[in-house]
Amino acid sequence: MARRRAIQSPEGQISLFASKETPDAFRKAVQVLHSKPKQPLSLLQRKLGNAWAKHAIENSPDANGWWVLGIKDLAEDVGFDSNNRQYLKESAEALMRIVFEWDVMSPTNKRPWKASVMFPEVEIHADVIRYQISSQLRELIVKPEIYAVIDMNVVRRFRRASSLAIWEFCVRFEKIGRTTEVQWEQFRDMILGETAEARTYQEYKYFKAKVLKPAIAEVNSESNLTIDLVEAKIGKRVTSLRFEVHKKLVAEEVVEDGLALEVISELVKLGLLQSEARKVVRDNPVQNVKAAIEYTKRRVADKRAEKLERPAAYFRHALQHGYASTDEAGDAPKRKSPAPKVDVKEAYLQSQLADAERYFHELDPPDQTQLIERYNSQALPPLRLKKKASKAAETAFRRWLVFDTWGEPSPAELLDFAQKMLAEKI
Repeated sequence: MARRRAIQSPEGQISLFASKETPDAFRKAVQVLHSKPKQPLSLLQRKLGNAWAKHAIENSPDANGWWVLGIKDLAEDVGFDSNNRQYLKESAEALMRIVFEWDVMSPTNKRPWKASVMFPEVEIHADVIRYQISSQLRELIVKPEIYAVIDMNVVRRFRRASSLAIWEFCVRFEKIGRTTEVQWEQFRDMILGETAEARTYQEYKYFKAKVLKPAIAEVNSESNLTIDLVEAKIGKRVTSLRFEVHKKLVAEEVVEDGLALEVISELVKLGLLQSEARKVVRDNPVQNVKAAIEYTKRRVADKRAEKLERPAAYFRHALQHGYASTDEAGDAPKRKSPAPKVDVKEAYLQSQLADAERYFHELDPPDQTQLIERYNSQALPPLRLKKKASKAAETAFRRWLVFDTWGEPSPAELLDFAQKMLAEKI
């Protein structure tokens, strides 16, 4: 769970994102995810399409409908570490000409047939690339209603275009555990483009040996998912396929039993993020967690007390300090002490920044992204957290995370902290 240390020096703290990847996810519309290109897409072109879509979601176009992205930033987004600018230009130019058929997984009798290029206009200047999005797709891409969360950190790891395409197909079904069944010929065309129908891959056995097997192996080794191919047959002939999809367990993660799942559900209702709730159950005796939950519920239901604005923060205090195992009706007992001559609250905040960083890194990427989005919605534009965030933005985010996670420190906590600071100086 999100734990506080009693005393921590602000010196020697590391940057929030120094040790782990910054969440770099975006929402990709299902209509785009389930599309069929009329020509094969290279690995770089698939990565470019994702980077441009993500940039369009996070930034507004100019007055003429053009998005502008620095080439250096684009290269970092897609993991393009080559100085071959010509290859990048040729890939972008070719992507501009590829026609896609959209939303091919929806029943044909319930959708109109739609096809277009995704990026009809692309310009490359000395240091920037400018592009427009098809008018047919612009609203779907920028504000998707049905989507899959695509993590660019995972996208950058792939070395095969087919692996990336299959992983994206499976991501949407991560919580369901299995993908929709699709005719293998249609799936082949979604992954390789319609021109792949000729020559080599007209027979399933070649498609499976040359495309599916190596791509599945890369998805399982490089991504956050484990997938298994399931074939449907008529006699001996494969007619369609689907994938069993499992999210990889993090180190030391355990399978929760019914009681643990019930407790996790209660924690989520209090306002904890799901990945934090799972860690709380994993790291603490379940009876202690349940006692802290009940203690928090009694405080929430207490009509005589001031309304509890942050039940999750109250729960964290209760569990950490063992309030539920005492006869106390409120927070830790208040003690009298002379007013400190230093800014105790600021010193206390500084002492919690490293714990906030550890807490953030313990969360799953979707929960991390959710926190960043919530912070960005409240922060001033110069302090919003992006892929290449400034030190000021990272610091502001850490400070916000301390108060968002644990709430304002109580007078008793500040007093206890001040006394320990004094004790260290003696």
